[in-house]
Amino acid sequence: MAKSKAPDLQLEDDRLRRLLDYWLEKRGARLFPSKAEIDPVEFRYVLGYVTLVDVERDPRRYRFRLDGSILVELSGTDYTGRYLDELPGEEYVAFIKETYDRVVDSGEPYRYRKNGLFDRQHFSEETLILPLGDSPPKVEMLMVAVIPGNLPHREDGKVVI
Repeated sequence: MAKSKAPDLQLEDDRLRRLLDYWLEKRGARLFPSKAEIDPVEFRYVLGYVTLVDVERDPRRYRFRLDGSILVELSGTDYTGRYLDELPGEEYVAFIKETYDRVVDSGEPYRYRKNGLFDRQHFSEETLILPLGDSPPKVEMLMVAVIPGNLPHREDGKVVI
């Protein structure tokens, strides 16, 4: 099998670039790496910003296996053990589900920048979503890294994606 081309995700944050490089190294020639190949000790530099999400099927649901400690501190809520569809913020949850679905359906990493209001709360973040699984193309888990911060936007206030 030929090695897959590295995705051009135009990541701005160095930690996210390093995490993507790590994921690409573990992936090798496959669509994505297995869960067992991912060792949190190897990406301590971003660990507090990483959330692991189990992908359940029939029906598809997303369960937070582990919520990064820095993300918990910033949000004031630990999502570990909870399902995405049980969280408050209908508009934001729908957006997150759409991004997770995109990665599960494609088996490819996805990156987005968000800077704006959801459910009357302000969000500013760059996010990288990486698929994991033992039998590609079936995605069993998502490794999601969220880096909060000010992000560029156009004069009309819309996020530059």
